Amino acid sequence: MSSTQQTERIGRRLRIVRVVALVDFVLLLALVSAALTGQREMVQILGPLHGINFLLLLVIVSVGAIDGVWEWWFPVAVLLTAGPPGAFVGEWIINRRVRTQKALIHNAVSDKTAVVAAERETGTSSVPFPSTKEHVRNERKEPV
Repeated sequence: MSSTQQTERIGRRLRIVRVVALVDFVLLLALVSAALTGQREMVQILGPLHGINFLLLLVIVSVGAIDGVWEWWFPVAVLLTAGPPGAFVGEWIINRRVRTQKALIHNAVSDKTAVVAAERETGTSSVPFPSTKEHVRNERKEPV
């Protein structure tokens, strides 16, 4: 798998984590506010919803760690922080690493392109430009 495909795969997984963590965060806020205001009926509804969503979030980040998309610290952080805080911080850290890796790859490709262009400009390249006379002579010698 190429690095571009790997970064796209990580990006897709992180978007899913972000959406599920956001839903879990909203449910957690609603649950805490219902509990603080003494609304027992709302707590009985929101508690299981938050619990199911938290388990879903934990499963998503654990499957990502099993698949090797990210390390095991991410599911542990989600578990220890009760969901959204660990998911948001972990998602931010992984996104930052992916952006750094993309920039390094881009710079390496740009550097290689610059080296090839400089070699061609100075005439030290072994591959002639298609517009040079030598290239035209070589094309005439080779049968098509």
